[in-house]
Amino acid sequence: MGSRSVVRLAASLLTKLVDSLAPSITSVLVHGKQVTLGLFGQEEEVISNPLSPGVIQGIIYSRCAPQGGEREAVLQQELVIHIGWIISNNPELFSGMLKIRVGWIVQAMKHELKIRAGDMPVQDIYQLSPSDIKQLLLDVLQPQHTGRSWLNRRQIDGSLNRTPLGFYDRVWQILERTPNGFTVAGTHLPQQPTLSDMTMYEMNFSLLVEDTLKNIVLPEYRQIIVELLMVVSIVLERNPELEFSDKVDLDGLVQEAFSDFQKDQGHLEGVEKPNAMEAFYNTPAVEKRSTSSYLTKAVMILLLRGDFKPCKDDPCSVS
Repeated sequence: MGSRSVVRLAASLLTKLVDSLAPSITSVLVHGKQVTLGLFGQEEEVISNPLSPGVIQGIIYSRCAPQGGEREAVLQQELVIHIGWIISNNPELFSGMLKIRVGWIVQAMKHELKIRAGDMPVQDIYQLSPSDIKQLLLDVLQPQHTGRSWLNRRQIDGSLNRTPLGFYDRVWQILERTPNGFTVAGTHLPQQPTLSDMTMYEMNFSLLVEDTLKNIVLPEYRQIIVELLMVVSIVLERNPELEFSDKVDLDGLVQEAFSDFQKDQGHLEGVEKPNAMEAFYNTPAVEKRSTSSYLTKAVMILLLRGDFKPCKDDPCSVS
């Protein structure tokens, strides 16, 4: 274990608290975002109101240290300070990110280090200096698509929980045409009372959508689900006479798209290779034989299977 890693571990064992942590979190909240603390893949604590340093200290150490994340308890504090500074000076770097999930940002940074390492040993993030951590964070927040595979892009964007412009509005429009809502990763987003209790543009709806996606484990899979929701929205937009009649299983649609992809890849039907999904994650989002084309086909098949009914506002329908 290197010296900086040891310093972080020692600070954690002493439950040290970095100065200015509370103001940094407040800076994020002022920009209309929430912060979550906790390890990637573990339960996170959502912060939506300013908290005292002592409470923040309790959250960080209770969420990180018991899970073997002693060093990360200190690293997450460093990141909160950097995030507070960056969002105050370059808020555009956090566009499309409603929740700043610090544990997931650490994961994005680890992905970045792995990408940079190539075939060489990956740098230990806990061994980086605070200034290197800040620079790595800045690098991760600025999309670098040149020379990056689609898998890498999705891993980073998914880890950052970044969504396209107008994403939440499109999810609202999907719900308007999906009376039984949709499910993903075991979570159901119902049409009602969602549409009657909320409005399209309110923060609570966007946060509800994020809550619906939070059980997705793989960052790259989360990104595919985001792409799928955009596809569903566009398909419904282009076919205003249609609406889903049954609950839409987003995971099922991805599986349909992936099965179709596998057939095109010449894999035997029903035989999955380990990490076979990785090839799908590494496929361009647009172009011929893109993930979008497979996802669109899966959505259209679902509609044409009879799992839809004409929209009640269809001007051509005869009552």
